[in-house]
Amino acid sequence: MRRPAVRSLRGRLLVGTVALLVVGLLAADISAYLALRRFLSERVDNTIELVLDRGLARARLAGQVMPGAGVEQLVPANAYVALYDSEGQLVLARLPLRHGDTRPPTVPPISALPAHPVTIGDDPETALRVRRELLPPEQALPVEINGQVHSVTGLVVGVSLADNAATLRRLVLVQAVAGLLIVVLGVALARLVLNNGLRPLRAVADTAREIGRGNLRQRVPVGDPRTEIGTVATALNEAFDQRERSEALTRTFVADASHELRTPLSAVHGWADLYLNDGITDWDGVDEAMRRIRTETTRMGALVEQLLTLARLDAHQPLARDEVDLGRVCADVLDSLRVTAAHHRLTLAVDERVTVTGDPAALRQVVQNLVGNAVRHTPPGPPVEVRVHRDDGEDAVLVVHDEGPGLDAEGLAHAFDRFWRADPGRAAPGGTGLGLAIVRDIVGAHGGTVALDSAPGQGLTVTVRLPATTA
Repeated sequence: MRRPAVRSLRGRLLVGTVALLVVGLLAADISAYLALRRFLSERVDNTIELVLDRGLARARLAGQVMPGAGVEQLVPANAYVALYDSEGQLVLARLPLRHGDTRPPTVPPISALPAHPVTIGDDPETALRVRRELLPPEQALPVEINGQVHSVTGLVVGVSLADNAATLRRLVLVQAVAGLLIVVLGVALARLVLNNGLRPLRAVADTAREIGRGNLRQRVPVGDPRTEIGTVATALNEAFDQRERSEALTRTFVADASHELRTPLSAVHGWADLYLNDGITDWDGVDEAMRRIRTETTRMGALVEQLLTLARLDAHQPLARDEVDLGRVCADVLDSLRVTAAHHRLTLAVDERVTVTGDPAALRQVVQNLVGNAVRHTPPGPPVEVRVHRDDGEDAVLVVHDEGPGLDAEGLAHAFDRFWRADPGRAAPGGTGLGLAIVRDIVGAHGGTVALDSAPGQGLTVTVRLPATTA
Protein backbone atom coordinates (compact mmCIF):
# COMPACT_ATOMS: atom_id res chain seq x y z
CA MET A 1 0.00 0.00 0.00
CA ARG A 2 1.31 3.43 -0.92
CA ARG A 3 1.99 5.80 1.91
CA PRO A 4 0.32 9.26 2.05
CA ALA A 5 3.76 10.90 2.18
CA VAL A 6 4.69 9.35 -1.16
CA ARG A 7 1.37 10.39 -2.68
CA SER A 8 1.78 13.88 -1.27
CA LEU A 9 5.26 14.21 -2.70
CA ARG A 10 4.12 12.92 -6.08
CA GLY A 11 1.11 15.27 -5.99
CA ARG A 12 3.25 18.29 -5.18
CA LEU A 13 5.72 17.45 -7.91
CA LEU A 14 2.90 16.89 -10.40
CA VAL A 15 1.19 20.17 -9.49
CA GLY A 16 4.49 22.01 -9.71
CA THR A 17 5.27 20.48 -13.10
CA VAL A 18 1.83 21.30 -14.50
CA ALA A 19 2.02 24.84 -13.09
CA LEU A 20 5.39 25.41 -14.77
CA LEU A 21 4.02 23.97 -18.02
CA VAL A 22 0.93 26.20 -17.92
CA VAL A 23 2.96 29.30 -17.07
CA GLY A 24 5.38 28.52 -19.88
CA LEU A 25 2.57 27.99 -22.37
CA LEU A 26 0.83 31.21 -21.30
CA ALA A 27 4.05 33.17 -21.63
CA ALA A 28 4.71 31.71 -25.07
CA ASP A 29 1.11 32.26 -26.24
CA ILE A 30 0.98 35.84 -24.99
CA SER A 31 4.34 36.60 -26.59
CA ALA A 32 3.20 35.10 -29.90
CA TYR A 33 -0.13 36.96 -29.74
CA LEU A 34 1.52 40.32 -29.06
CA ALA A 35 4.16 39.75 -31.74
CA LEU A 36 1.55 38.81 -34.35
CA ARG A 37 -0.70 41.75 -33.43
CA ARG A 38 2.22 44.13 -33.79
CA PHE A 39 3.20 42.58 -37.10
CA LEU A 40 -0.36 42.89 -38.47
CA SER A 41 -0.61 46.47 -37.29
CA GLU A 42 2.67 47.36 -38.96
CA ARG A 43 1.52 45.62 -42.13
CA VAL A 44 -1.67 47.72 -42.19
CA ASP A 45 0.34 50.92 -41.74
CA ASN A 46 2.69 49.84 -44.54
CA THR A 47 -0.34 49.13 -46.76
CA ILE A 48 -1.68 52.64 -46.13
CA GLU A 49 1.68 54.18 -46.98
CA LEU A 50 1.95 52.07 -50.10
CA VAL A 51 -1.55 53.04 -51.29
CA LEU A 52 -0.83 56.73 -50.78
CA ASP A 53 2.54 56.57 -52.49
CA ARG A 54 1.28 54.59 -55.49
CA GLY A 55 -1.91 56.63 -55.86
CA LEU A 56 -0.11 59.96 -55.84
CA ALA A 57 2.58 58.69 -58.19
CA ARG A 58 0.07 57.42 -60.78
CA ALA A 59 -1.99 60.56 -60.57
CA ARG A 60 1.00 62.76 -61.23
CA LEU A 61 2.21 60.56 -64.09
CA ALA A 62 -1.16 60.82 -65.77
CA GLY A 63 -0.79 64.61 -66.02
CA GLN A 64 -4.51 65.11 -66.72
CA VAL A 65 -7.85 65.08 -64.99
CA MET A 66 -8.51 61.75 -63.31
CA PRO A 67 -12.02 60.41 -62.98
CA GLY A 68 -13.23 59.54 -59.50
CA ALA A 69 -13.63 55.89 -60.48
CA GLY A 70 -9.96 55.79 -61.36
CA VAL A 71 -9.03 57.04 -57.93
CA GLU A 72 -11.15 54.31 -56.29
CA GLN A 73 -9.35 51.66 -58.31
CA LEU A 74 -6.04 52.71 -56.77
CA VAL A 75 -7.01 51.37 -53.33
CA PRO A 76 -7.87 47.79 -52.26
CA ALA A 77 -11.49 46.74 -51.91
CA ASN A 78 -11.19 46.58 -48.09
CA ALA A 79 -9.80 50.10 -47.89
CA TYR A 80 -11.43 53.46 -47.18
CA VAL A 81 -10.64 56.48 -49.35
CA ALA A 82 -11.79 60.10 -49.05
CA LEU A 83 -10.84 63.15 -51.18
CA TYR A 84 -11.03 66.77 -50.02
CA ASP A 85 -10.71 69.96 -52.10
CA SER A 86 -8.69 73.00 -51.23
CA GLU A 87 -11.53 74.36 -49.11
CA GLY A 88 -11.65 71.21 -46.98
CA GLN A 89 -14.90 69.94 -48.46
CA LEU A 90 -15.42 66.20 -48.94
CA VAL A 91 -15.76 65.52 -52.64
CA LEU A 92 -15.46 61.70 -52.68
CA ALA A 93 -15.72 58.95 -50.05
CA ARG A 94 -15.71 55.24 -50.51
CA LEU A 95 -16.27 52.85 -47.62
CA PRO A 96 -14.75 49.34 -47.52
CA LEU A 97 -16.85 46.31 -48.37
CA ARG A 98 -19.42 45.44 -45.75
CA HIS A 99 -18.82 42.63 -43.26
CA GLY A 100 -22.22 41.15 -42.59
CA ASP A 101 -24.59 43.72 -41.15
CA THR A 102 -21.85 45.85 -39.62
CA ARG A 103 -20.77 49.19 -40.99
CA PRO A 104 -17.47 50.99 -40.53
CA PRO A 105 -17.44 53.85 -38.03
CA THR A 106 -17.83 57.48 -39.16
CA VAL A 107 -14.51 59.01 -40.18
CA PRO A 108 -13.92 62.50 -38.74
CA PRO A 109 -13.21 65.42 -41.09
CA ILE A 110 -9.69 65.68 -42.44
CA SER A 111 -8.97 68.64 -40.22
CA ALA A 112 -9.59 66.45 -37.13
CA LEU A 113 -7.17 63.71 -38.21
CA PRO A 114 -3.49 63.69 -37.23
CA ALA A 115 -0.66 63.24 -39.73
CA HIS A 116 0.18 59.75 -38.40
CA PRO A 117 -1.97 56.57 -38.68
CA VAL A 118 -4.74 56.28 -36.08
CA THR A 119 -7.43 53.70 -35.33
CA ILE A 120 -11.09 54.73 -35.54
CA GLY A 121 -13.68 52.58 -33.81
CA ASP A 122 -13.62 50.28 -30.76
CA ASP A 123 -15.02 47.15 -32.41
CA PRO A 124 -12.17 45.16 -34.05
CA GLU A 125 -14.67 43.90 -36.64
CA THR A 126 -15.46 47.40 -38.00
CA ALA A 127 -12.48 49.50 -36.90
CA LEU A 128 -10.43 51.39 -39.48
CA ARG A 129 -6.80 52.32 -39.51
CA VAL A 130 -6.59 55.69 -41.33
CA ARG A 131 -4.00 58.29 -42.28
CA ARG A 132 -4.33 61.69 -43.96
CA GLU A 133 -2.11 63.25 -46.60
CA LEU A 134 -2.21 67.03 -47.35
CA LEU A 135 -0.91 68.37 -50.67
CA PRO A 136 0.29 71.93 -51.35
CA PRO A 137 -1.95 73.93 -53.74
CA GLU A 138 0.58 73.77 -56.55
CA GLN A 139 0.49 69.93 -56.37
CA ALA A 140 -3.31 69.65 -56.24
CA LEU A 141 -4.76 66.68 -58.14
CA PRO A 142 -7.57 67.40 -60.65
CA VAL A 143 -10.32 64.84 -60.19
CA GLU A 144 -13.58 64.70 -62.12
CA ILE A 145 -16.57 63.74 -60.02
CA ASN A 146 -20.09 63.82 -61.48
CA GLY A 147 -18.91 65.93 -64.40
CA GLN A 148 -17.24 68.51 -62.19
CA VAL A 149 -13.46 68.86 -61.77
CA HIS A 150 -12.19 69.39 -58.24
CA SER A 151 -8.68 70.30 -57.11
CA VAL A 152 -7.96 67.65 -54.50
CA THR A 153 -5.47 68.76 -51.83
CA GLY A 154 -6.38 66.26 -49.11
CA LEU A 155 -6.52 62.50 -49.10
CA VAL A 156 -7.55 60.10 -46.35
CA VAL A 157 -6.79 56.40 -46.79
CA GLY A 158 -7.87 53.72 -44.34
CA VAL A 159 -7.74 49.94 -44.11
CA SER A 160 -10.24 47.74 -42.28
CA LEU A 161 -8.91 45.84 -39.24
CA ALA A 162 -11.44 43.02 -39.57
CA ASP A 163 -8.90 40.68 -41.19
CA ASN A 164 -6.46 41.36 -38.35
CA ALA A 165 -9.14 40.57 -35.78
CA ALA A 166 -10.06 37.34 -37.56
CA THR A 167 -6.41 36.29 -37.75
CA LEU A 168 -5.90 36.96 -34.05
CA ARG A 169 -9.07 35.02 -33.18
CA ARG A 170 -7.85 32.03 -35.13
CA LEU A 171 -4.48 32.29 -33.38
CA VAL A 172 -6.15 32.31 -29.94
CA LEU A 173 -8.28 29.32 -30.90
CA VAL A 174 -5.27 27.37 -32.15
CA GLN A 175 -3.29 28.30 -29.02
CA ALA A 176 -6.14 27.21 -26.74
CA VAL A 177 -6.59 23.84 -28.43
CA ALA A 178 -2.86 23.21 -28.72
CA GLY A 179 -2.27 24.35 -25.12
CA LEU A 180 -4.98 22.04 -23.81
CA LEU A 181 -3.51 19.09 -25.69
CA ILE A 182 0.01 19.95 -24.47
CA VAL A 183 -1.19 20.19 -20.84
CA VAL A 184 -3.02 16.85 -21.06
CA LEU A 185 -0.01 15.15 -22.63
CA GLY A 186 2.29 16.88 -20.16
CA VAL A 187 0.27 15.65 -17.18
CA ALA A 188 0.29 12.10 -18.54
CA LEU A 189 4.02 12.23 -19.22
CA ALA A 190 4.74 13.82 -15.84
CA ARG A 191 2.75 11.11 -14.04
CA LEU A 192 4.67 8.44 -15.91
CA VAL A 193 8.03 10.02 -15.17
CA LEU A 194 7.19 10.67 -11.52
CA ASN A 195 5.90 7.13 -11.00
CA ASN A 196 9.11 5.74 -12.43
CA GLY A 197 11.25 8.26 -10.59
CA LEU A 198 9.59 7.72 -7.21
CA ARG A 199 9.59 3.93 -7.46
CA PRO A 200 13.00 3.78 -5.68
CA LEU A 201 11.54 5.87 -2.83
CA ARG A 202 8.73 3.35 -2.42
CA ALA A 203 11.41 0.64 -2.34
CA VAL A 204 13.20 2.64 0.38
CA ALA A 205 9.98 2.89 2.41
CA ASP A 206 9.21 -0.81 1.99
CA THR A 207 12.74 -1.77 3.00
CA ALA A 208 12.63 0.51 6.05
CA ARG A 209 9.36 -1.11 7.15
CA GLU A 210 10.89 -4.57 6.73
CA ILE A 211 13.88 -3.55 8.84
CA GLY A 212 11.52 -2.07 11.43
CA ARG A 213 9.77 -5.44 11.63
CA GLY A 214 13.08 -7.08 12.55
CA ASN A 215 14.56 -8.14 9.21
CA LEU A 216 17.87 -6.38 9.89
CA ARG A 217 19.66 -7.91 6.90
CA GLN A 218 17.28 -6.28 4.41
CA ARG A 219 18.90 -3.45 2.43
CA VAL A 220 17.68 -0.72 0.09
CA PRO A 221 18.41 -1.30 -3.62
CA VAL A 222 20.91 1.41 -4.55
CA GLY A 223 20.61 1.54 -8.34
CA ASP A 224 22.80 4.28 -9.77
CA PRO A 225 24.77 5.73 -6.81
CA ARG A 226 25.39 8.96 -8.76
CA THR A 227 21.72 9.96 -8.57
CA GLU A 228 20.10 11.71 -5.61
CA ILE A 229 18.02 8.64 -4.73
CA GLY A 230 21.10 6.44 -5.10
CA THR A 231 22.97 8.69 -2.66
CA VAL A 232 20.08 8.53 -0.17
CA ALA A 233 19.86 4.73 -0.53
CA THR A 234 23.61 4.39 0.07
CA ALA A 235 23.41 6.58 3.18
CA LEU A 236 20.43 4.60 4.50
CA ASN A 237 22.22 1.30 3.92
CA GLU A 238 25.21 2.63 5.85
CA ALA A 239 22.88 3.68 8.67
CA PHE A 240 21.20 0.25 8.65
CA ASP A 241 24.63 -1.42 8.71
CA GLN A 242 25.60 0.73 11.67
CA ARG A 243 22.38 -0.15 13.44
CA GLU A 244 22.92 -3.86 12.84
CA ARG A 245 26.49 -3.60 14.14
CA SER A 246 25.30 -1.61 17.14
CA GLU A 247 22.61 -4.14 18.01
CA ALA A 248 25.04 -7.01 17.54
CA LEU A 249 27.54 -5.22 19.79
CA THR A 250 24.83 -4.61 22.36
CA ARG A 251 23.82 -8.26 22.38
CA THR A 252 27.44 -9.32 22.73
CA PHE A 253 28.01 -6.72 25.42
CA VAL A 254 24.99 -7.89 27.43
CA ALA A 255 25.98 -11.53 27.05
CA ASP A 256 29.58 -10.84 28.11
CA ALA A 257 28.49 -8.69 31.03
CA SER A 258 26.08 -11.38 32.19
CA HIS A 259 28.86 -13.96 31.94
CA GLU A 260 31.31 -11.79 33.87
CA LEU A 261 28.79 -11.05 36.62
CA ARG A 262 27.74 -14.69 36.89
CA THR A 263 31.11 -15.78 38.31
CA PRO A 264 31.27 -13.42 41.33
CA LEU A 265 27.55 -13.84 41.94
CA SER A 266 27.99 -17.62 41.99
CA ALA A 267 30.87 -17.25 44.43
CA VAL A 268 28.84 -15.01 46.75
CA HIS A 269 25.85 -17.35 46.50
CA GLY A 270 28.06 -20.36 47.19
CA TRP A 271 29.65 -18.90 50.33
CA ALA A 272 26.22 -17.78 51.58
CA ASP A 273 24.74 -21.25 50.99
CA LEU A 274 27.74 -22.82 52.72
CA TYR A 275 27.12 -20.66 55.78
CA LEU A 276 23.35 -21.19 55.82
CA ASN A 277 23.74 -24.97 55.45
CA ASP A 278 26.06 -25.09 58.48
CA GLY A 279 29.08 -25.75 56.31
CA ILE A 280 31.05 -23.20 58.35
CA THR A 281 31.37 -24.19 62.03
CA ASP A 282 33.91 -21.70 63.44
CA TRP A 283 34.57 -17.96 63.38
CA ASP A 284 37.65 -18.37 61.25
CA GLY A 285 35.48 -19.90 58.53
CA VAL A 286 32.98 -17.05 58.82
CA ASP A 287 35.79 -14.51 58.47
CA GLU A 288 37.08 -16.32 55.39
CA ALA A 289 33.57 -16.40 53.88
CA MET A 290 33.04 -12.69 54.52
CA ARG A 291 36.46 -11.91 53.06
CA ARG A 292 35.66 -13.91 49.92
CA ILE A 293 32.20 -12.29 49.61
CA ARG A 294 33.73 -8.85 50.00
CA THR A 295 36.31 -9.61 47.30
CA GLU A 296 33.69 -10.78 44.86
CA THR A 297 31.33 -7.86 45.55
CA THR A 298 34.24 -5.46 45.10
CA ARG A 299 34.97 -7.13 41.79
CA MET A 300 31.31 -6.81 40.78
CA GLY A 301 31.28 -3.15 41.82
CA ALA A 302 34.35 -2.43 39.69
CA LEU A 303 32.80 -4.27 36.76
CA VAL A 304 29.53 -2.35 37.08
CA GLU A 305 31.41 0.97 37.22
CA GLN A 306 33.31 0.06 34.07
CA LEU A 307 30.10 -0.98 32.34
CA LEU A 308 28.51 2.35 33.27
CA THR A 309 31.56 4.18 31.92
CA LEU A 310 31.31 2.33 28.62
CA ALA A 311 27.57 3.03 28.44
CA ARG A 312 28.18 6.76 28.90
CA LEU A 313 30.89 6.70 26.24
CA ASP A 314 28.64 4.78 23.84
CA ALA A 315 25.91 7.37 24.41
CA HIS A 316 28.41 10.14 23.50
CA GLN A 317 27.63 12.09 26.63
CA PRO A 318 29.57 15.39 26.66
CA LEU A 319 32.80 15.41 28.63
CA ALA A 320 34.17 18.25 30.72
CA ARG A 321 36.51 20.61 28.86
CA ASP A 322 39.13 21.79 31.36
CA GLU A 323 42.85 22.37 31.08
CA VAL A 324 44.54 19.29 32.52
CA ASP A 325 48.21 18.89 33.44
CA LEU A 326 48.89 15.39 32.12
CA GLY A 327 52.12 15.01 34.11
CA ARG A 328 50.38 15.91 37.36
CA VAL A 329 47.61 13.36 36.65
CA CYS A 330 50.21 10.63 36.11
CA ALA A 331 52.02 11.59 39.33
CA ASP A 332 48.80 11.39 41.35
CA VAL A 333 47.90 7.97 39.90
CA LEU A 334 51.38 6.56 40.60
CA ASP A 335 51.29 7.88 44.16
CA SER A 336 48.00 6.05 44.72
CA LEU A 337 49.20 2.80 43.12
CA ARG A 338 52.43 2.69 45.11
CA VAL A 339 50.33 1.88 48.16
CA THR A 340 48.68 -1.18 46.61
CA ALA A 341 51.60 -2.16 44.35
CA ALA A 342 54.43 -1.88 46.83
CA HIS A 343 56.40 -4.70 45.18
CA HIS A 344 56.54 -2.94 41.77
CA ARG A 345 58.87 -0.15 40.71
CA LEU A 346 56.81 2.66 39.21
CA THR A 347 58.82 5.40 37.48
CA LEU A 348 57.66 8.68 35.96
CA ALA A 349 59.54 10.88 33.50
CA VAL A 350 58.06 14.27 32.54
CA ASP A 351 60.22 16.39 30.21
CA GLU A 352 58.11 19.54 30.51
CA ARG A 353 54.70 20.72 31.58
CA VAL A 354 52.24 19.14 29.13
CA THR A 355 48.62 20.24 29.23
CA VAL A 356 45.58 19.02 27.32
CA THR A 357 41.94 20.11 27.19
CA GLY A 358 39.61 17.43 28.48
CA ASP A 359 37.82 15.74 31.36
CA PRO A 360 40.20 15.39 34.36
CA ALA A 361 38.37 12.35 35.81
CA ALA A 362 38.26 10.55 32.46
CA LEU A 363 41.96 11.22 31.74
CA ARG A 364 42.85 10.01 35.24
CA GLN A 365 40.94 6.80 34.50
CA VAL A 366 42.99 6.36 31.30
CA VAL A 367 46.27 6.58 33.22
CA GLN A 368 44.93 4.39 36.04
CA ASN A 369 43.75 1.68 33.64
CA LEU A 370 47.03 1.61 31.71
CA VAL A 371 49.31 1.60 34.75
CA GLY A 372 47.04 -0.81 36.66
CA ASN A 373 47.00 -3.16 33.68
CA ALA A 374 50.80 -3.05 33.50
CA VAL A 375 51.10 -3.74 37.24
CA ARG A 376 48.74 -6.71 37.06
CA HIS A 377 50.67 -8.32 34.22
CA THR A 378 54.22 -7.55 35.35
CA PRO A 379 55.93 -9.68 37.98
CA PRO A 380 57.56 -7.88 40.95
CA GLY A 381 60.99 -6.49 40.14
CA PRO A 382 60.91 -5.13 36.55
CA PRO A 383 59.91 -1.46 36.41
CA VAL A 384 56.73 -0.01 34.97
CA GLU A 385 57.76 3.18 33.17
CA VAL A 386 55.49 6.16 32.52
CA ARG A 387 56.69 8.98 30.25
CA VAL A 388 54.97 12.24 29.33
CA HIS A 389 56.28 14.62 26.68
CA ARG A 390 55.20 16.92 23.88
CA ASP A 391 55.65 15.67 20.30
CA ASP A 392 56.79 18.45 17.95
CA GLY A 393 54.79 20.91 20.00
CA GLU A 394 51.44 19.60 18.67
CA ASP A 395 50.53 16.40 20.54
CA ALA A 396 50.72 15.40 24.16
CA VAL A 397 52.21 11.90 24.35
CA LEU A 398 51.71 9.46 27.22
CA VAL A 399 53.77 6.25 27.11
CA VAL A 400 53.31 3.33 29.54
CA HIS A 401 55.86 0.51 29.21
CA ASP A 402 56.09 -2.73 31.18
CA GLU A 403 58.44 -5.71 31.10
CA GLY A 404 55.72 -8.33 31.20
CA PRO A 405 55.27 -11.32 28.87
CA GLY A 406 53.92 -9.13 26.04
CA LEU A 407 51.34 -9.95 23.37
CA ASP A 408 51.50 -11.79 20.10
CA ALA A 409 49.92 -10.56 16.84
CA GLU A 410 46.54 -12.10 17.67
CA GLY A 411 46.58 -10.52 21.10
CA LEU A 412 47.34 -7.09 19.66
CA ALA A 413 44.45 -7.48 17.21
CA HIS A 414 41.95 -8.22 20.05
CA ALA A 415 43.44 -6.18 22.90
CA PHE A 416 40.82 -3.43 22.62
CA ASP A 417 37.87 -5.85 22.40
CA ARG A 418 35.52 -5.74 25.35
CA PHE A 419 35.87 -8.58 27.87
CA TRP A 420 38.90 -9.92 25.99
CA ARG A 421 41.75 -11.30 28.05
CA ALA A 422 45.09 -12.73 27.13
CA ASP A 423 45.88 -16.39 27.78
CA PRO A 424 45.43 -17.69 31.33
CA GLY A 425 49.18 -17.56 31.95
CA ARG A 426 49.12 -13.78 31.44
CA ALA A 427 45.69 -12.91 32.84
CA ALA A 428 46.04 -11.90 36.45
CA PRO A 429 43.19 -12.03 38.97
CA GLY A 430 40.99 -8.96 39.16
CA GLY A 431 40.94 -8.11 35.48
CA THR A 432 37.64 -7.59 33.67
CA GLY A 433 38.85 -7.26 30.08
CA LEU A 434 37.39 -3.75 29.82
CA GLY A 435 40.38 -1.58 30.73
CA LEU A 436 41.83 -1.06 27.25
CA ALA A 437 38.38 -0.72 25.68
CA ILE A 438 37.62 2.13 28.10
CA VAL A 439 41.00 3.72 27.36
CA ARG A 440 40.35 3.61 23.61
CA ASP A 441 36.88 5.16 23.92
CA ILE A 442 37.98 7.94 26.30
CA VAL A 443 40.99 8.84 24.19
CA GLY A 444 38.82 8.80 21.05
CA ALA A 445 36.29 11.12 22.74
CA HIS A 446 39.17 13.56 23.36
CA GLY A 447 40.23 13.46 19.70
CA GLY A 448 43.30 11.31 20.34
CA THR A 449 44.68 7.90 19.43
CA VAL A 450 46.07 4.94 21.31
CA ALA A 451 48.50 2.37 19.91
CA LEU A 452 50.07 -0.86 21.21
CA ASP A 453 53.56 -2.17 20.53
CA SER A 454 54.52 -5.58 21.81
CA ALA A 455 56.00 -8.95 21.07
CA PRO A 456 56.01 -12.18 23.12
CA GLY A 457 58.57 -11.88 25.97
CA GLN A 458 59.32 -8.18 25.24
CA GLY A 459 56.70 -6.42 27.34
CA LEU A 460 53.98 -4.07 26.21
CA THR A 461 54.22 -0.37 25.26
CA VAL A 462 51.05 1.71 25.10
CA THR A 463 51.31 5.12 23.40
CA VAL A 464 48.50 7.66 23.82
CA ARG A 465 48.45 10.86 21.74
CA LEU A 466 46.16 13.74 22.63
CA PRO A 467 45.87 17.24 21.17
CA ALA A 468 47.99 19.45 23.40
CA THR A 469 46.96 22.96 24.41
CA THR A 470 49.08 25.87 23.26
CA ALA A 471 52.17 26.24 25.41
